[in-house]
Amino acid sequence: MRCRFSLVVLAACGGGNSSSVDAPPVDVSTDGRLHVDDGTPTRQACTSNFGQLLGASGTYGRLDGYLVAVVPPSGMNSCNADTSHVHLQVRMNNAIYDVAVDATDGTTNMDDVHTTQIEHAMPNLPWAEGWHAAVNSDYTTLGLHSTDLPFQTKQQVVADLNTDFTTTNHISVYMTTYGGDGGHLVHRNGNGRDGMIVTEPLSTPAKLRVLSFTNIVF
Repeated sequence: MRCRFSLVVLAACGGGNSSSVDAPPVDVSTDGRLHVDDGTPTRQACTSNFGQLLGASGTYGRLDGYLVAVVPPSGMNSCNADTSHVHLQVRMNNAIYDVAVDATDGTTNMDDVHTTQIEHAMPNLPWAEGWHAAVNSDYTTLGLHSTDLPFQTKQQVVADLNTDFTTTNHISVYMTTYGGDGGHLVHRNGNGRDGMIVTEPLSTPAKLRVLSFTNIVF
């Protein structure tokens, strides 16, 4: 059984009224799952012009914004593209920020990425557009171990990320900044600084993309 609302989740089906027409539709199932319409995705040509409002290099946090472009691995000299990462371009407060996600080992060019997607409540704060440094995340607190993340080739990683982002509008990325304009280390780091990509972050559970490497055991 599901109850559908346009603004707030009410205590029971049919109880109360909503006067707003702007909030996204919400579906609530009897098992406690809550699905919020993520809105229509907006895509635009990738850019090399980025905002500068993230934390200083080496700052761990979460970027909440809107996914506007996905840049595949390539050798082109624009949009921050390189041969070993998928670059996400996320709009936050009217500026674009770069997120580098490992698809293979950039040093050896050998496939080395392990990844999976799980359903789980998003750690820490609810989604709110902006940069949030007062957060933490550790895969082990999500009940994950390294053996839960299967090995994937570069092509498989890229394909899975593209599948994840087919309908993505709102997005959250746990990462470490490389400067005020972007972040990386979107993978297992330990010590509460694990990187991951959250799609459908308005819903409970959300969808969490986690990544690690062959030599990392946890």
